[in-house]
Amino acid sequence: MRISSVLNAANGKARAPQNENKVPFQEILPLRLKNRVSGKADSSSDVACLQEMSILFACLKDNDFVEKFCNKEISQFKKCYKVFMDSKTALKATVNQGIITPGNNLNYRQLNKYMRLFPNPK
Repeated sequence: MRISSVLNAANGKARAPQNENKVPFQEILPLRLKNRVSGKADSSSDVACLQEMSILFACLKDNDFVEKFCNKEISQFKKCYKVFMDSKTALKATVNQGIITPGNNLNYRQLNKYMRLFPNPK
């Protein structure tokens, strides 16, 4: 037995459940989805090459921030960043062309285009 039910029964203030038929449903907003998505929450911060960056900073710290001793780490970081930026620009190019790529990482423009193909009935 739950403690709250024991306390309520002891006080004589137990509340009976409300009858669902006596509560009318009030539709404040329409109960259907819109045919578009806003792009407000689409600005996400992409973090790239964290592993390479941490290795580079560790090397710089060990060598009193003298860059000539960390050439290998610097080149690995630059290579990783270049690959990241190339993939990001390729993704941006496909988005600007309006191509819908399969998957679950669609931005708001691609979702709007997809939703125009299958609109909600009014």
